[in-house]
Amino acid sequence: MDITLLRRFGIVVALMLLLTACNGGDDGQSARDASPTPVTTHTTAPAVSPTPTLSVEQEVSQAYLHYWEVYAEAVFNLDESRLPEVMTGPDLERAREEVEALRQRGRAAKIVVEHNFVILQLDPVAGTATVRDEYANRSYEVDGNTKEMIGKPASGAVLTDTYFLVKEGGTWKIRDGIRENG
Repeated sequence: MDITLLRRFGIVVALMLLLTACNGGDDGQSARDASPTPVTTHTTAPAVSPTPTLSVEQEVSQAYLHYWEVYAEAVFNLDESRLPEVMTGPDLERAREEVEALRQRGRAAKIVVEHNFVILQLDPVAGTATVRDEYANRSYEVDGNTKEMIGKPASGAVLTDTYFLVKEGGTWKIRDGIRENG
C-alpha cells in the first residue's frame, strides 16, 4: 500500500473517532448509530392572482364610478376630506361648497343613482377624457345627524351630465361637469 494512501486513511479514521467522541453525549450512542431526524420543508409561493392590466377605457370607467362613491360618502357624512382623491378644479370647489351648504342647513344627502354612461372622448397621451352619463336619480336629503330621510326621494327622472376628467399623478379625476337637462 502506498504511504500517502495510508496517511489519508489514518486521517479519515482519526476524524471519525473524533466525531464519534464529540457526538457521544450522555446516552452513549455513537455517531454512526445516531440516525438523523428527517426534516421536511415545503416551499410554496403565496397564492397571487395576476393583476389584470386595465385598458385606459376601464381605468376611466372605474375612476368615474369611484368618483360617485366618494362624492356620495362626502355628502352623506358631511366630510369633504376625501374629495381631492377623485376631483380637482371647479368640480372640487363646487362639491366642497355643496357639503358646506348641507352642513349649514343641518342636512345631508343620500345619493341613489343608476348610471348609464359612455366615454365620449379619450386622449391617454394628453390625460383627458369626457364621460356622458344619463342616470336615473332617486337621491334624497337626510337629517345631518340622525340620517333619517327628510321628504321623499327624487322621482327617478333621468338627468344627463357630461364630465371632464384629467389624469393627475396617475389618477383620473373629475375636473368639471355640465348638466344638459334637469
